[in-house]
Amino acid sequence: MLHLLRIRCERTSPNIGTRLQTHQADALNYLATQPHANYDLAVTHFFLDCLTQPEVDTLATAVSAHLAPKGIWLISDFRIPSGIMRLPAKILVRSLYLAFRILTGLRANRLPDHALALSRAGFTRIAQHYSLFGLLTTELWTFPAGTSGTL
Repeated sequence: MLHLLRIRCERTSPNIGTRLQTHQADALNYLATQPHANYDLAVTHFFLDCLTQPEVDTLATAVSAHLAPKGIWLISDFRIPSGIMRLPAKILVRSLYLAFRILTGLRANRLPDHALALSRAGFTRIAQHYSLFGLLTTELWTFPAGTSGTL
């Protein structure tokens, strides 16, 4: 997928190779091995829901130490909406966790509260969009708190 990302980015911006860095690594340990790294963008699509709450808390703190001022963290993930979709969403998400536990050995068994973890780490949510009747969320967060740039 990282190779496909690079190909697609190079099609739209031929000089992207000098600016785009991709990394395939253990997200919970990688940043500790990069003490001087600064990033403008962090992207986690349907990733945080694979982690436990303590792991999301740790990751949020680690990313906050490496995200450039006015940097952006783009998150897409599942959520449990309120209202009439709450029960169907809970059943679906619980079923997905069971399936992934059986198929992949996933340890997490519930959605972590990534918003709480990011807020505690000093991030500020600057945009949010719900899809599939509120079952999916896409969010933009910035760091440090209170410094939102133009998008």
